[in-house]
Amino acid sequence: MLVIKGLNAAYDNIRVLKDVSIKVPKGKVVSIIGANGAGKSTLLKAISGLMQIKKGSILYKEKDIVGMTANRIVGLGISQVPEGRQIFAHLSVLDNIHLGAYLYFKRNNRLEITERVHRIYEIFPILETRSKQIAGTLSGGEQQMLAIARALMARPELLLLDEPSMGIAPLVVREIFNVIEMLNESGTTVLLVEQNARAALKVADYSYVLESGEIVMEGLAGELLDNPKVKEVYLGG
Repeated sequence: MLVIKGLNAAYDNIRVLKDVSIKVPKGKVVSIIGANGAGKSTLLKAISGLMQIKKGSILYKEKDIVGMTANRIVGLGISQVPEGRQIFAHLSVLDNIHLGAYLYFKRNNRLEITERVHRIYEIFPILETRSKQIAGTLSGGEQQMLAIARALMARPELLLLDEPSMGIAPLVVREIFNVIEMLNESGTTVLLVEQNARAALKVADYSYVLESGEIVMEGLAGELLDNPKVKEVYLGG
């Protein structure tokens, strides 16, 4: 579904991604693990059209999306849940959810949007309870659920998740990762960026290790869980 070849990206003159090549097969969960500053978030921004590409290609369903605007990429079926959630804190929970369907509002497709909101509430019942609440007053875990819900309103075939466990209690992290598995089982392909390597490898089918902007290791997630180097550097021995 997604094939990235020789991707290079930079902030000013500082190269952040160095000839990165990865594949995300349809229907799979692929994780990118690595330390803070390795370039993981930059990679997702590049896919989403939020980062200028210096060199390389990003093929989504065999179409090169490098240079496309972010809204066009969303329209093709790619949605991102950004690091830090970036919800609209002053708006209600329901308003935040509706903003995820902005492409459909242009078509005045209210019935479909309403049905999609009901589906979101089935996935995250707490958001229905909190629907009129100001989003900024939610807990960190609830805000992460809201950020995922907003992304799902665009009906993505490929969901990009940037550090979904950041700043969340362990119990809620398990709930979030259960949702990731459920979404994947229902047909959504997932590219997951995570510092919590153990959680990422447990949910993924395949994984890449990114260090200083370069892919230094890759393999089946289960195999990387047992890899001595991965254990030492990312899993605490």
